[in-house]
Amino acid sequence: MPWLYPYQEDPSSLRLGEPLYRPFVPIALANGDQTTFQLTGLIDTGADSVLASDYLADQLGIDLDDHDGETTLGVGGHVAAVRYKTISIRLYPKGEDDPHIEWQAPVGFIPNWHSYGFVLLGSVGFLDQFTVTASRFAQAVAVEHRDAFDDRFGAVLVT
Repeated sequence: MPWLYPYQEDPSSLRLGEPLYRPFVPIALANGDQTTFQLTGLIDTGADSVLASDYLADQLGIDLDDHDGETTLGVGGHVAAVRYKTISIRLYPKGEDDPHIEWQAPVGFIPNWHSYGFVLLGSVGFLDQFTVTASRFAQAVAVEHRDAFDDRFGAVLVT
């Protein structure tokens, strides 16, 4: 680390008729011995948590009736009852065959969200695990160990 990722074109979005580039990173979700294929994670500083389709919960053998908590969120212009389950998230420097970093985090599964290969990476579960530096100008995002911010700038908040 740091792992650097160029912004990638979002094939589902345009802005004023031009391609839109976003901070996507390669991830996978895991639950026990079940693992998803490599997914596209969108780093979103405005998202409170990690969110994924309930289709991925089915793929991982997760029974969402036995959840860790539930809340109602506005997602994609709709209101949904999101159920959370603590599972493993894997971040890859490039592809699935590369060594990865893995940690446990609560993932909110959204019913009927048809973004099967897409995961929203928010504050709790991703941004609390790493220091993330994004540059729209450089069209890149850097993901570093979470103490990198304090090493660079000193402790801002005292707990």
